[in-house]
Amino acid sequence: MAKKNSVNKTQAVRDFIGANSNATPKEVSDGLAKKGIEVSPNYVSSIKGKMTANKGKRKRRQKAATAMSAKTGVGIAEIKAAFVLLKHCGGIAAARQAIAAAAEIQKVL
Repeated sequence: MAKKNSVNKTQAVRDFIGANSNATPKEVSDGLAKKGIEVSPNYVSSIKGKMTANKGKRKRRQKAATAMSAKTGVGIAEIKAAFVLLKHCGGIAAARQAIAAAAEIQKVL
């Protein structure tokens, strides 16, 4: 039976990319080949894509939330308060009536 290679190729690719963040998949593949680790550029691209996929999604979500807050003045705290109001009033229609009543009171004051 053949002896298994003890090198973790995925970790080797991550380490190489960490040390050379601007390296192309071909450069990573060639650099690892010099160390005796055979990986294809497609494999490197796959790993590199997975490394950056979550970071990009998180940044996009944060940017969207910030943009929404800046445009409308409504942030997470306001949205949570709105849900509490809806839950307390028992629905959207009752919450609208409560808001209308509050507006009338505000006019008087």
